[in-house]
Amino acid sequence: MSGTDPGDRLVDKVGKLLAQAEGTDNEHEAAAFVERAQQLATAHAVDLELARARQAARHARGGAEPLVQERIDVGARGKRGNRHRVLLYSVVARVNDVMVNVAHDSTYVLGFGHRADLDVVERLWASLAVQMTAAAQRRLDAGEHRAAGVAGQTWRLSFYDGWVEAVGERLQAARERAVAQSTAGTPERSGEPSTALVLRAKAERVQEFYSATSEARGSWRGPWSGRTQVSGTATASGRADGARADLGQPRLRGRGQLGA
Repeated sequence: MSGTDPGDRLVDKVGKLLAQAEGTDNEHEAAAFVERAQQLATAHAVDLELARARQAARHARGGAEPLVQERIDVGARGKRGNRHRVLLYSVVARVNDVMVNVAHDSTYVLGFGHRADLDVVERLWASLAVQMTAAAQRRLDAGEHRAAGVAGQTWRLSFYDGWVEAVGERLQAARERAVAQSTAGTPERSGEPSTALVLRAKAERVQEFYSATSEARGSWRGPWSGRTQVSGTATASGRADGARADLGQPRLRGRGQLGA
């Protein structure tokens, strides 16, 4: 039997799917690859939780897989777009059962959850964060903000609003499809909890770990704090690009700062 950790294999599979998305010029293929990556992550989480539920009588609550806290750097202090990259991380984390704390200046996030989930979140977020920046820049280079009579920075941030919203909706839909497929493909066993129940138990475990570990004070004000102008045209453009999930040619980077 191979000694490779299942979580490592999962991250490798997700990485390969994202690489395929990055290597195609067909936006529909790219969308399918990134959605498949999210579905795979969800299905893996379901399988782990079912295994934990079946072995509950022999193992301590939560099984052998530990819950951990991890810091991910977002960008240097004052870097434009940091707050939206934080928001994007939070969106990806939410659909993968990871809880998040945010630095007061949005320069880093702390993720709380299972190691495999945290690795998947970072992979997905890294790819999507690079793409979000590139998609906005392409439209700015084409002069869409000037055509709309909007300042470049206002246009960019409004574009990010729509892009993150659309991508979040797509990832949530991918999660729901994965759960539905898992439920349909799992034969009923007497006394065994449903997929919904085991995922709820997982979320509760993460919440308990977060409550015991987090040292957060106050609340994050999000990417809308202090903004006085919003461009509806730019938001619509962001939603259009996010809904197509046009991954273009982003490159997965190592841990560190992303985007411009």
